[in-house]
Amino acid sequence: MSSTEMPSLVLHGRRRASARLQDAVVLWEAEGVRRRIPVAAIERVDVDGVNSRELAIVLTGEEPVVYRLRCRSDLAVQEFAQTLRRALPVRDFDEPRPDGAGLVTEHAPERAASVVGRPLWWMLGSGYVLVLVLLLVRGIAGLVPGLLWAVAPAVMAAGVVGVHGGWQFLRQAWVLRTRGITVVGRRQRSHWYNGVEQHTYAYVDSRGVRREHTSSIGGAERAEITYDPADPDCTKIGHRTTGQLVFGAVLALLAGAVLLTGVAFVVVGAVALAK
Repeated sequence: MSSTEMPSLVLHGRRRASARLQDAVVLWEAEGVRRRIPVAAIERVDVDGVNSRELAIVLTGEEPVVYRLRCRSDLAVQEFAQTLRRALPVRDFDEPRPDGAGLVTEHAPERAASVVGRPLWWMLGSGYVLVLVLLLVRGIAGLVPGLLWAVAPAVMAAGVVGVHGGWQFLRQAWVLRTRGITVVGRRQRSHWYNGVEQHTYAYVDSRGVRREHTSSIGGAERAEITYDPADPDCTKIGHRTTGQLVFGAVLALLAGAVLLTGVAFVVVGAVALAK
C-alpha cells in the first residue's frame, strides 16, 4: 500500500494518550512526550489487554522496545491495528532488521493553554475564601466552623490520595494473584536514589520481549519477578501478594475515614453559614 492510499486514523487512549497513523508514520503521544515512529521501525502490531483494548507496537531490533496504548473501545483498537499491519513493509524471515529504537524521534508536544479550567478554579477558590470570611466575621460563633472549613480541603485531599493509593495496591495485588506470571530476572545494576538503594532486574516475558523492573526490594543476583501479561508494567519482586492485599485494604479504609472527616468539616461549615 502506498502512502497516498493509506488512511489517516487516530486512536485516542486514556490519560490524553493518542496514536495517529499518517504518511507511513505513527505519531505516538503519551506521558507528555510525542514520538514519531516510522512504519519501517515496527516489527509487529499486537492487540493485548483485558477485552483486547490495548494496542502494542513492537519495534525491530535485538532487544525490541514496546509502546502500549490503552483504549476504551476494542473495535477502535482492532481497526487501528489492522490498518497499521497493512502499512508495514513486507520482509523475509531472515531479512536484516534496522534498529527500530534508533529510528524513533521524540519531542515535547505543544499544548494549548486552558481557557476554561483557570477561571473555574478561580471561581471555586474565591467562593471558598468568601465562605471562610463570612464565618470568621461572626466572631466566636463562627470560629470553630471557620477553622473546620479552612482545614477541610487539606483533609479531603489527604483522604483522596490515600484511597487512591490503597486501591492501586489492592488492584495490583489482586491482578498479580489471579493472572500473574512469575519469571526469573537477573540483576543488571544497583544505584542509590533519595537515600534508598534501587535494584534493576532484566527479564524476558512470554512474548520474548526483554523488560526491566526497578525496585528497592531485592539485591540478589537473581530474583523472581511476577508480572501481568495483559499489562507488563504491572510487576513486583516475588510472588506473594497476601501482605500487599492486607496493606492496601487497611490503607483504603483509613484514608476513606479521613476523606469522610473532611466532608463532615465542610458540612459543619455550610450548616453554620446557613444559620
